[in-house]
Amino acid sequence: MKNVLTTTIVIPILAATTLLSCGETEETQAVERSVSVRATVVQPTERRVVRSFTGSLEGERQATIYARLSEAVEKVHVREGQTVKAGQILVSFDKNGASSRYVEAESVFRNTEKTFKKMEYLFGEGAVSESQYDEAKTAYDVSKASFDAASKLVAVEAPISGVVTSLSVAQGDFPTVGKVLGTVATIDRLRVKFFVNAEELSHFSRGAEVEVSIGENGTRSPGKVTSVSESADPVTRSFEVEVVIDNADHALKAGTFATIEVVIDLLEDVFIVGRETITVLNDRNVVYLVSGGVANQREVQLGIDVEGGVVVSSGLNPGDTLVTLGQSYLSDGTSVKIASLEQTVR
Repeated sequence: MKNVLTTTIVIPILAATTLLSCGETEETQAVERSVSVRATVVQPTERRVVRSFTGSLEGERQATIYARLSEAVEKVHVREGQTVKAGQILVSFDKNGASSRYVEAESVFRNTEKTFKKMEYLFGEGAVSESQYDEAKTAYDVSKASFDAASKLVAVEAPISGVVTSLSVAQGDFPTVGKVLGTVATIDRLRVKFFVNAEELSHFSRGAEVEVSIGENGTRSPGKVTSVSESADPVTRSFEVEVVIDNADHALKAGTFATIEVVIDLLEDVFIVGRETITVLNDRNVVYLVSGGVANQREVQLGIDVEGGVVVSSGLNPGDTLVTLGQSYLSDGTSVKIASLEQTVR
């Protein structure tokens, strides 16, 4: 009788234990099937569509100075950043060098100058003929021109008034013919030239305002389009555009890298999502939306790419909860747990 009673009591206990164990397993499995994701609440926004072009700043008027003979640099008379006048000597070369022919030209000039002054006096006194006078004057003029040319070769002058924006030569250097010695530019206003293709050309017109980002720090400055090429470059098939930037305080430096930003379109009331939120399934673009703890797959139509994402032209509604991270582990109907929910739109 005792054995029967014991058996009767044990069985319900084992059954209860088995049921409890099964309940815990099913609950644990349900939790394990939930995928943790990040999501954002989708809202319409507006965005400027910007196209960028690059170039280098240069003076509104700028002259590049080249070496026209190969001789030793005797002296550099200026420094970078110095203001100079047109005709001011920038660099002096060795006058005794064979390629300059300065000494020879000076000798010939001094002799013909002396002869001409003598003939000029005698012609005034009637002691020589007009033809003799003309011959002396011609010799003088020719020798003076040769001497002036030789002088400019050895004493390089600033072709315009402005600021020395670069120097690439030092005393003792022996530059080759054609080497750039430096540049002189007017810098109250700076310009930047860049090239655009035929499709982009329609976004530029003379007088149009653009935004210019300058240098590594991205200093921003307004610019104005001053010229747009009417014909394409025969080699590159591109069109040159020039933008001028005010630089009255001389804060910007010629030679600095610049990025020109042009607004080509303004998008209003559009949905913009990150490219990573889009999943391609059977040639369809789909996203995953969360509702009631479940991921719902939805097909979307995509528009243009913009900075930071892509426009979704159809398939989203304001307030939709869009999965932004973890979508690769989802399928339609997967149970999800939102670990992080953003309220802002990308």
